[in-house]
Amino acid sequence: MVPKLSSAEALALSLKVAQYAERRGLNVFLDSRARGLVEWRSYFTPGVDRVDAIAVIGGDGTILRTMHMLKDCDAPVLTIRHGRRGFLADVPPHDFALAIDRLLSGSYSLHEYMRLEAVATGVGELPYALNEVVVATASRFRGKVCRLRTLRYTREGVSERVLSVVGDGVIVSTPVGSTAYSLAAGGPIVDPLMEAVVIVPLAPISLCSRPVVLPGSAKVIVEVSRDSVPVELYVDGIMFSELEPGSTVVVTKAPKPARIIRFFVEDYYSRVFERCL
Repeated sequence: MVPKLSSAEALALSLKVAQYAERRGLNVFLDSRARGLVEWRSYFTPGVDRVDAIAVIGGDGTILRTMHMLKDCDAPVLTIRHGRRGFLADVPPHDFALAIDRLLSGSYSLHEYMRLEAVATGVGELPYALNEVVVATASRFRGKVCRLRTLRYTREGVSERVLSVVGDGVIVSTPVGSTAYSLAAGGPIVDPLMEAVVIVPLAPISLCSRPVVLPGSAKVIVEVSRDSVPVELYVDGIMFSELEPGSTVVVTKAPKPARIIRFFVEDYYSRVFERCL
């Protein structure tokens, strides 16, 4: 179980969930980072110790960070909403007992969501992105534009220009991420069960720089022009590195999807438009 560590309410809820799950006969392990915050008998390290399923208690940020830790781990994730932004979360906090009961009875569906893998010049291993990879003007150059060229490699191995951006940067998004930063930047809404790559320019100067949707198998290369200011590389909202002019970021479909347990019939588009109100 992985609770939002900075929320006393989420930590208290995690204890209630753990106690109920144990009463139902489950062996429950709490995120080792919560040691000292929640009194429990057994702990585990997400992404290292093997478990059958992982319950995340928090908002979208907690879910995204947990997915980063899991990386290639195949354990499915059930999500209990506790936060202001719980778009990815499935279970309301008052329904946690119902979710556990349904988990034990097998009354759920398992959704697999495409993720992205990014490899950048001079940067070590990066986590898979469930939402998006962003290349944007470095903070210390805020107010200046960066110059990027976005390419894709065809099946024949030939590079093809998709988008040139003079502006604040570019977003490379998954279908799940199409309702996050990408949507705020003017990108399209893509069904989360599809496999696609959405490329959205950030505040481009040219009116011809428009969002593009590519197949999920696409290999996307973002090149930082040599006459650009430095840029920053973000994965799911976390800044990992500053990149110098001449650097490249290669983005492809991650080898393993995010596996999320859903207990309720999801009216996806109603949730999207409710959040937009």
